[in-house]
Amino acid sequence: MRTRNLKIFTSYWSGVWVASLILLLTFFLTAGWTEASSSTNDLPPDLTDLSLEELMEIEIPTVYSASKYEQKITQAPSSVSIVTAEEIKKYGYRTLADILRSIKSFYISYDRNYSYLGVRGFSRPGDYNSRILLLIDGHRINENVYDSMSIGTDFILDVDLIERVEVVRGPSSSLYGGNAFFAMINIITKRGQIFKGPEVSDEAGSFYTYRSRLTYGNLFQNGLEVLFSGSYYHSKGDQHLFFKEFDDPTTNNGIAENCDSDQFYSLFSNASFKDFNLQGAYISREKTIPTGSYGTDFNDPHNRTIDAQEYLDLKYEHRFDDQLEVMARLYYDDYYYHGDYIYSSVVNKDLAWGKRVGGELKLFKILWRNHKVTLGGKYNDNFRQDQRNYDAEPYLLRLDAENDSENWGVYIQDEFSILKNLILNAGFRHDQYSTFGGTNNPRLALIYNPFEKTIIKLLY
Repeated sequence: MRTRNLKIFTSYWSGVWVASLILLLTFFLTAGWTEASSSTNDLPPDLTDLSLEELMEIEIPTVYSASKYEQKITQAPSSVSIVTAEEIKKYGYRTLADILRSIKSFYISYDRNYSYLGVRGFSRPGDYNSRILLLIDGHRINENVYDSMSIGTDFILDVDLIERVEVVRGPSSSLYGGNAFFAMINIITKRGQIFKGPEVSDEAGSFYTYRSRLTYGNLFQNGLEVLFSGSYYHSKGDQHLFFKEFDDPTTNNGIAENCDSDQFYSLFSNASFKDFNLQGAYISREKTIPTGSYGTDFNDPHNRTIDAQEYLDLKYEHRFDDQLEVMARLYYDDYYYHGDYIYSSVVNKDLAWGKRVGGELKLFKILWRNHKVTLGGKYNDNFRQDQRNYDAEPYLLRLDAENDSENWGVYIQDEFSILKNLILNAGFRHDQYSTFGGTNNPRLALIYNPFEKTIIKLLY
């Protein structure tokens, strides 16, 4: 029953993705490409080996996500953390949850099915990570049924394709609208030119865990830059998990056997030419649940969830000579969830479908030398937000909800350099929702640099 539901959903899209990936890889590998000598990125020096003068000359990192344009993190109107690809490789992070766990004031909880992100000690059960906004290259990843974000093995992007992770703490609703309450996380992906051809990666670990990735990336002489990648992961998990709450002979003495498997396959592609960029991603992940959650039958390997997500994003970005920058994007998102929960040998099926299309427009311009003004708007049409729950045999329908909604928002922000060492950042956003009405979100920040190594930020 469970594989049939997954095949119904993925038969078309997975076929398109796989066929496209194979055809494109075949074309580039057989047609040939311009050879370039392989080189590794220069790693940052060991700071303990630098003199005081060299330490003072270290370039301050920049962040894009805090204000939707590139700026030094010392000037950003937020508390910002950045995790780079070098750090991901150095510390062996294998999921986005691993990366976020390393960041100050963030912590991860895991219920043997999904990973949840807590911020500053707050992680309300049942939120499904809905109070944090997750983006990939500016594209919203939170699905449109539960507003949840996936950060474990159900995250749509292989961590080997991450160039850096920008974490902006605190509310960012004045620029990003819904979900950006505790924090906003933007994943910046690697460019195709970094790979200079094909790359194959294979991993093996405990609990019969295997992971493989095939990636091709390149920058061609005509300016076309491409990146295609496919990943597969499978793990049997811990085959003998003990839960003292079920320590009884009727429930196998509290031991869940062969109930912790986890597997996924994902695809990612990105193509850039001049001012245009087309990006797409897909993941399908299946996880068995060993914990007897929601009162289900303990030690039954048929308790499981299937999550699938995909998106397409077409972006145009151009900078004019008069310091005017224009960004426009159109996107499509698709989300599917299927859970099998066993109650006294009765299979309860829990399902959700989410589909949305939308667009965004952003303008950025420097005015009178000391004003950086950002103006923009966004529109979402959630044309499918359906949920269904029923018992399979005997059939009993418990929930059948077919919903849709739409929302739009406009925002403006001004970074005003009052003095060389004093910046005022002011922003405002209005969002209108078809379900409950409108919201207004202001933001103020005063950023003061009294001494060379001192930054004071007052944020509202």
